[in-house]
Amino acid sequence: MYHAALAARGHGRAQSFDDAFRFLEEAAALGDTRAKGQLMALGRGFDRNAWFGQLEQVQHHQAPRVSSIEGFLPKPVCSWLIKQASKNLVRAPVQRADDNAAFSLDNSRSNSVAGSSHLQPDLVVQLVNMRIASAIGLPLAHQEPTNFLNYKRGQEYTDHYDFFRSEEEAGFAHELRTIGQRVATVLVYLNDGYEGGETAFPRLDWSFKGKLGDALIFWNLDVAGEREMNSLHAGRPVTKGEKWLLSKWVRQRPVPLI
Repeated sequence: MYHAALAARGHGRAQSFDDAFRFLEEAAALGDTRAKGQLMALGRGFDRNAWFGQLEQVQHHQAPRVSSIEGFLPKPVCSWLIKQASKNLVRAPVQRADDNAAFSLDNSRSNSVAGSSHLQPDLVVQLVNMRIASAIGLPLAHQEPTNFLNYKRGQEYTDHYDFFRSEEEAGFAHELRTIGQRVATVLVYLNDGYEGGETAFPRLDWSFKGKLGDALIFWNLDVAGEREMNSLHAGRPVTKGEKWLLSKWVRQRPVPLI
């Protein structure tokens, strides 16, 4: 299935969705259950033009720019992503500038996360990443690897920024030199039926809770590249059930594949 992912991304070769699906279908024919699952999630009649076509965005705020897209991902895709992520959940860490940019556990964040890689051998993940790139108008190469977030009852991520603050620059100097700031954040709501769990922006006095498949896009930097201080946000505690999100950070410059 690595061949399908590489063909879709065009890594080291011309991008070919025909080849990507052919490799996946060959793996499924040999009995690969994950390949079969991906084909079911994407649908046999996958329409690449519709998948990458223009999407209607509803703008909620100008500074920072905040918008949402209804039905960004179909239910079968969301279900597949949850199924795969649920196998690899760990306690979600935070990154600290005062600890050589290391990740560590912190009481400000109590949810779980399942990470991925750029070369994830999953055509569904690769196509979702490309759909995100199309929606926000920034190259696929600028995306960090996808994270999948799970919030159970009582879990939250308190107020925080996704950009690196001015007082953190020294601790993240190498990272900022090479790939730059996190210019945008994309959240896709993979399920519904839970209570609480809003994505809140306290400085805007506004919150958002998407339905299954909806996307929320907010920009951490303005068009001039300055930090948007009103992008402070939080994942409020879930009060009933559990919440699943796809989380994507996008940088100013290309992110190395490895």
